[in-house]
Amino acid sequence: DKLDFAKGVNLDDAKVQTERQIDGRRRIDIAVGIDSKHCLAIENKSNFAGDQERQVEDDLEWLKREYRHSLLIYLSPAGYGPSEVSVAAETIGELGKETPRRFAIMPCHSSDASDDKFDELRLRFSLVDWLADCRRNCDVDRLRWYLREIETYCRQRYGGNVMTNSKKSAIEDLLHGDKRNLTAALAIYDTWPEVAKKIKYDFLDRIYRNLPWDDLPVDMDGYWDYYDGRWSYIYIHRKSWQPYVIDGQEWFTRLYMEANSTGGTNWCIGVASAPANSVPKEDQARMRELREALGTLGKYQQSNWPSWEWVDEKYRDWNPLIPQLDEEVREGGGEITNYFVGKFKEIADQAIPIIDRIDGV
Repeated sequence: DKLDFAKGVNLDDAKVQTERQIDGRRRIDIAVGIDSKHCLAIENKSNFAGDQERQVEDDLEWLKREYRHSLLIYLSPAGYGPSEVSVAAETIGELGKETPRRFAIMPCHSSDASDDKFDELRLRFSLVDWLADCRRNCDVDRLRWYLREIETYCRQRYGGNVMTNSKKSAIEDLLHGDKRNLTAALAIYDTWPEVAKKIKYDFLDRIYRNLPWDDLPVDMDGYWDYYDGRWSYIYIHRKSWQPYVIDGQEWFTRLYMEANSTGGTNWCIGVASAPANSVPKEDQARMRELREALGTLGKYQQSNWPSWEWVDEKYRDWNPLIPQLDEEVREGGGEITNYFVGKFKEIADQAIPIIDRIDGV
């Protein structure tokens, strides 16, 4: 659906082949034969592999010969296109004008709009975006967790911010122009992970401090923590709310914000509580009432999330926002801080009266 390819075609008999042999010794990394007329093919450069001679040219010629409708995806870490060793510049120009398209470039992670000859062929969503959509639409817990692990791996491996080619060239010129610039760049590279981690840690603290405590119930309590290697979060809850006790462990309903991928990425916000399928019999009616009452507030609902939604996409990944986060930490707030504080206030205004009625003593 996202590719706008083979829409309405029955997928029941689709066959996925890896390393499918085409002409001579040439192979396509992944080929999805949907029926005798449609084939979705993928050249996988996510491992930073180089192009083979005439690789894309041969793939396109074979697909055109074998199928009435075909689409070749060139999957690369930052959305860069194939070299002229693999496909001629004239062919790229022709492919960019074709409708429906037979060739497209997909980045592994979201990138800034590029300004090169491949711009017309580059998809506006990434492999990570697609994995996230699959996970959000998946009802099978084991598969959803599996998709989340792949999504997390891709975010860690490929990063979240890719600059345009013109910016990259300007920076390369600057670095090569003076040896001292390269030395400084290396020092920054070595220290950046810890610097970025500290800024994100301090920014999470800033959000927590800026929460509208004066407008919240006096017995409202909370906690926050930031981990670069695992999930980070802020939660607040009333001390008077009844917990759900599961195997001796108390689970409180909380207003909750979480980065469900490592490194301060993929932030979501809503109301979290005990795992619905694990609460004891005496609390099941209370849990059902809680989930029904809160289910209309957010866009999604999961086992231990009666209500949740993604934060705005431009604030979801903190890595490309680090300069602004640092400024807001030093200034005591700003646009991004106000956004997160506002989301907490919005959820609190709607959810606290509901939770008071159902979980209140």
